[in-house]
Amino acid sequence: MNPQGLLKRKPGTTQKEFSDHWYNKHAQLIVPLFLYCKVENYIQIHAPLTTSTSDPSLTLSDWSGAAETQVTPLLLTLLTAPESDSIPRWVVRYYQEVVLVDERRFLDGEAMTHVRMVEGGTVMGERKAVIEGGKVVVGVGEEAYGGYIDLVGEEG
Repeated sequence: MNPQGLLKRKPGTTQKEFSDHWYNKHAQLIVPLFLYCKVENYIQIHAPLTTSTSDPSLTLSDWSGAAETQVTPLLLTLLTAPESDSIPRWVVRYYQEVVLVDERRFLDGEAMTHVRMVEGGTVMGERKAVIEGGKVVVGVGEEAYGGYIDLVGEEG
């Protein structure tokens, strides 16, 4: 089972605004990056959240949702060592200029600065699939990746 990352919404944002943006806007932006990184499964878990654990340190009221994502070696490298030669510059630029910028619109900062990782199956709620079995199950328009597709040919 894929790990889950608990996420906090931006202060002043309602749960509905958070969920709407996360699924309807951010999911479209993350899909090209996740597909490049060979992520086969990405599920968003929306509030109200429940848990299967009795861990007293896990207070679900502190969290707005959970991302259940397969962390591939390529994705891990992008998140932890973006300067690596194994990641094309256009991928790093897309992550920094599109994904992270959008995260600051609806999350309490960038996800990697506050995410709490838990074992898969720990958090339950409304599950919304974005990528299943390597197939995108949400609509993704060209506006999601803009001019970055042109960089693929230039930078490989």
